[in-house]
Order: sequence, then structure tokens, then C-alpha cells
Amino acid sequence: MGRISNTHRFFNGGNSVIGRLYCVQLRLHAALCDSVCSFNNWLSFHTSCLQKNALRAYFISKKSNANKIMPIPISLISLGCPKNLADLEAVVSQIKNAKLVSEEKAKIILLNTCGFLKVARDEVFENLKNLKNKRVIILGCLAGHFTSEVLKKYPQIYAVVSSANYKNINEIVNKVAQNKRITAIKTEPKIFENPKGKTLLYNRPYAYIKIAEGCNNRCAYCLIPSLKGAFRSRKTPDIINEAKALINKGIKEIILVAQDCGCYPNLPKLLKFLSQIPGDFWIRILYVYPERITDELLKTIATSPKICHYLDIPLQHGDPKILKAMRRQSNVKETLKKISKIRKTIPDIALRTSLITGFPGETKQAFENLKKFIKKISFDHVGVFEYSREKGTPAYDFPNQIPDKEKLRRRKILMLLQQKISLQKNKSLIGKTQKVLIDSYDPKSKFYIARSQKFAPEIDGQIFIKSSRPLKPGSFTKTKITNALPYDLIS
Repeated sequence: MGRISNTHRFFNGGNSVIGRLYCVQLRLHAALCDSVCSFNNWLSFHTSCLQKNALRAYFISKKSNANKIMPIPISLISLGCPKNLADLEAVVSQIKNAKLVSEEKAKIILLNTCGFLKVARDEVFENLKNLKNKRVIILGCLAGHFTSEVLKKYPQIYAVVSSANYKNINEIVNKVAQNKRITAIKTEPKIFENPKGKTLLYNRPYAYIKIAEGCNNRCAYCLIPSLKGAFRSRKTPDIINEAKALINKGIKEIILVAQDCGCYPNLPKLLKFLSQIPGDFWIRILYVYPERITDELLKTIATSPKICHYLDIPLQHGDPKILKAMRRQSNVKETLKKISKIRKTIPDIALRTSLITGFPGETKQAFENLKKFIKKISFDHVGVFEYSREKGTPAYDFPNQIPDKEKLRRRKILMLLQQKISLQKNKSLIGKTQKVLIDSYDPKSKFYIARSQKFAPEIDGQIFIKSSRPLKPGSFTKTKITNALPYDLIS
């Protein structure tokens, strides 16, 4: 039912994978059902598939009387991060009289956009060029930023829908099917609007749950506050109910996402509630700023067998002057203390971070300080991004902008440095037995694809398992590590 096209990886000659981007493009194109989707509870069913491997779709929806209407053939393209995917899964669950088909057969395309960086916006318009003969509904971060000039240039855009209007998506799809054009743009709401359903669009044992929206961190380089609005958190009971529904349907890893999960009011309490749900499953937290990692949070992670010993801590830089210019709340000295406390409390924790190189004013000394920072902390996983100059951010007007060629050169240096660290860390696991979650099986290589708590899906490495006995995707097992690559393990 689905595939990821353009899963971007970075290479440094040969075949060694140096990194993975958060931004992947998801295209979903299979017939979900032969009639209208109208379901009372969570249901699961296999689809008639346009590809070799059928995926299973799960629905939460209310009963509909629309089953006499011919279903509208639609296709989905989702760009950006897991938070965008979580939004799309909620949107699709509200469309009652449609079926998913290939892009070629679709009458309407839902294009879920990412507007965080210029490269992401460019990808949106590249997709639009390829959809000239379709009726496109724009969703996602970029929806509120389409000008009248853009709409004239791309007449295939029939509707532009901001997240505040996702609740009306069923009506909008029907109007577009009737050849009507819709502009449904509202300012971002002040409270979190709880989705009314969720349709899992992949046959995989993990799922993302959005626990908050928006951001109050006014970093000098970032567009997110202007794109997504101020921070607002989701009610705890709604998160718990979604997690229970997912676990009841066999999901084995719940991944909490937000712009900054650490801003969630009493995150440790939420984690404790989730841990009390019956079943054998993992809970993973993504995106927690260092200043919001409290002693209580660390204790909660350390004492719950269900919470992954893993933290994604976006630090962005390791030079004090650059961090100040970025308007980051943390500083190098306090961050080093916090990392030390994290590792003392949870010795086997895996740490991921994201870093920006080429920020305006990043001198040679500042870059050297960043390299020393990476070496000193010795992260398990690092994503390095070249600074993107974005109009509307304070940093756009900063002096001493770094040439693109130099940004790229510095990025490569940092990724090669991290590659050595990652290989050393992975080698230390050889001979050790790990509890892993089986994600899938590759019939060509005859490897099972799995992950331990050390690896978040899609952004970190994997464990490739050769097994003489059959293993079940979506189940836990224990395996002994026999070899290590810079970013992956062999078992």
C-alpha cells in the first residue's frame, strides 16, 4: 500500500552510509477498499495492492451513511518529519468517501507540505510540477504561505487547507471532486485540536503520537513558530486513548513527537501513565531540549522497563558565541553537566543530537569548538545540517554569512568525525545480546530488519539479522551482535 520514495542518505564515496535525513517523502498509493470507508471501531483489513507487498491499514472513524456514494479516488504525498505524517494519518481518517489509488489513477492528490527549509519548499514545487493534470489539495506547514501569485502559477492547486481546518477535510475533498476551489486558511489555534481518528498508513510495528504543536523557542534561524504558532499541548487522556488503541492493534513502539516534547506539562507523569498500559511495548521520546531534562524525567526513564533508554536532544552547536547568536537557551558548560548527569542516571542510554554548521559568524575557531564538542560528548547518533538562510528569521540579516561551499565542506568534516565515533560505539556491542524489535524481512538479502532501543526508526541505524528460524515482524526477540558497521549492526 505504501512506499517511501526518496529516502535520502548521505554517502562519502564507496557504500558507507554517513547519515539519514529526517525529511523523507512518503507516497501512498493502493486501493484501500472497494467501497466507502465507514468504520465504527478500530478495524484492520488487507488491501488489494498495486505493489507486491500488501500493507495493513487501521481505521478509527464514525459510522457514515455515505456508502451509496461512489468513492473518490485519491492519492497521498507526504513530505517532512514524523509530526507531518501523524497529521496526515489523522486527516485521512476523516475522509469518509474515498479510496487510495495510484497517483496515475487518482482524481485528487493530497500534498502534505514541509516549509521548514528552502530545500523542503523546493521539493513541494517539484511535486506540483509533476501533478499538472491533477486536483491538488495542499496541507501541512506551507499551506498558510501560498500567495495568490503561486496559486495562479499552479492552477492544479484546487484547495489550500491549514491545520485549523483539517476537521473539514471530508467536505473539502467532496467540493474539490465537484470541481470547486477552496481556500481554508485560519491562524493556528491557541489550544491543541485533538484529532478525531487515525489511519495508520504503513504496515510497521511502530507509530507516532503527536503530544503537542507549535513552539515558543524563538531560535534565530528557525521558521517553526511562524509556521506552526505558539506551543500548545494535547490533553493527557487523549494521548493515552490513542496509545491504547494502537497497542490493542499490535503496535509495539509508541513514539512521542512534538517540536519540543520537554515543554509538555509534566512529561514524567504522562510517561508513567503510558507505562501503565498493559502489554509488551516500547515508548520512545523524540526532541527534548537539554534545559527541560529534569531529574524526575531521568528517573522515570531509568525505572520504567517500557521507556527506551534513548533521548534525542537538539543542541545545534558547541560554541558559546554561536549558541548565543542562535538565541538558544542552553550553554556549553551546562549542557556538558546535563549529559554527564544523564549518563550517570542511565548508563546505557543512547543519545542523538542535531547540529547546524555554517551559521553566520561561525569562525574557524567556532568550528573547531564544535568538533571538540562532538568528540567530548561522543554521541551515538548525530545529524548535521548546513545552515539554511530563511527569510523571516532574525539570522537572515546577520552579517558574516558563510558561503554554501564552505558550509558543505564543514558538514562533511563533522559527519566523518561522527562516523568514527559511531563505529567505535557499535563495535563495543559485538558479542552482546540485545532485545530487538523486528520491523520487517527483506526477501532479497534474507535479512530480518530490526532495531534495539538504541535506534529510532527512519533516522538511526538498524540491526540486520540472519536467522535459521523464522522471526515474526512486529515481535520482540533477543539476538547476539556479531559485527558492526558505522551506523548499523549485524547479527
